[in-house]
Amino acid sequence: MSEVKTFEDAIRFAIRHEEEEARFYEGMAGRSRSEDQKQAMLAHAAEEYDHKRRLESILANGRLPVSTRIVADADMKIAEMLTVEDRGGHIGYEDALILAAKREKQASRFYRLLADTTSAPELAEIFSFLAEQEAKHGKQIEQKYDDAQREG
Repeated sequence: MSEVKTFEDAIRFAIRHEEEEARFYEGMAGRSRSEDQKQAMLAHAAEEYDHKRRLESILANGRLPVSTRIVADADMKIAEMLTVEDRGGHIGYEDALILAAKREKQASRFYRLLADTTSAPELAEIFSFLAEQEAKHGKQIEQKYDDAQREG
């Protein structure tokens, strides 16, 4: 990771991360077995692009939104409990959700680590905000996995 020393560095870093995640979901859409799965993955990509736009707005305004705290739902721990091997090629919806949830959780942990290790309070606030955003998205994906398990 390049050095992150300022508010602007942190937001630009997060923007790049959101772009990478959007491309991941677009790639998963291309590997989807069904049109419904493809549309679900494209919806996740759209959410990542929305996160990018929100971060760009934060960058333009030079500050975080007034209310950055998220009320956390109970973590279902699905991403931690399940494993799936990504062998390329087509992928089932539930496997795609597992991979996606793991990526979101990993991003949340990464941002939390940055928040906990920076000595700059403004960067700690930004990284905490980003960790919470990623955790929220991971929980949404876990809920979709849980819903798919109940329906299937």
